[in-house]
Amino acid sequence: MIFRSATPSGASVAVLDIGARSPVRVYVGGLGSATTVSFAPVAGHPGLAGRHILVDLIGSGWSDHDDAFGHTVDEHAGTVIGVLDALGLRDVTLIGHSLGGSVAISLAAQRPDLVGRLVVAEPNLDPGVGTISAQIAAYDEETFVATGRQRILDALRSSDADREYARTFARWSPRGLHRTAVSLLADRPATFRQQLAAFNRPRLYVSGELSREELDAVRASGCEVRVVPGAGHDLMADNLDGFVAALA
Repeated sequence: MIFRSATPSGASVAVLDIGARSPVRVYVGGLGSATTVSFAPVAGHPGLAGRHILVDLIGSGWSDHDDAFGHTVDEHAGTVIGVLDALGLRDVTLIGHSLGGSVAISLAAQRPDLVGRLVVAEPNLDPGVGTISAQIAAYDEETFVATGRQRILDALRSSDADREYARTFARWSPRGLHRTAVSLLADRPATFRQQLAAFNRPRLYVSGELSREELDAVRASGCEVRVVPGAGHDLMADNLDGFVAALA
């Protein structure tokens, strides 16, 4: 694990860099998760040789908290850009899940030179569409920090299905959670769907069979689509071998 200063206030981003050969795969996790937790089984899977770089977004996982940081999707993408520039990497395979998929799309739009292949797993593509992000953004920031975060965390901890997710959710900065959720749902000049369609290098959209997403529009944009059998939104946990097969 390495730590790199990533914000004007000096907060550091945690980066797990393992393996030493190509291809280079860079991973970004979802809202409330930690990349170094959710993607660890993927990076360690025998079906994926190469170098694996897992980036915990500012305010999440083992990265620092920084309440002066804006925590917008584009700013999170800028943090990952800084990591890739610092490591001297280009043309990586960039893999993002949920929020991380939206961050990956933003990164590819800002710096297409860094991305040789873009892989997004059930990202937020359209304004106003989200599940946990909508619950968080329903609060104003101060109310969420004071009481809302704890209410959601208590609900996650009371559910057997969400108990593990609650562990990484609890590590997020409360203001980081709220600002990121609001940014994820916000209108923007070009939606993440439009940015994904405009990216002119290889693109792969990975969906869980149980999520039953409407994928025709994604296919029509020229993006390859693969569906992981028996998986819902938490693809890596629901069917690790299937998810790795989709990547490979």
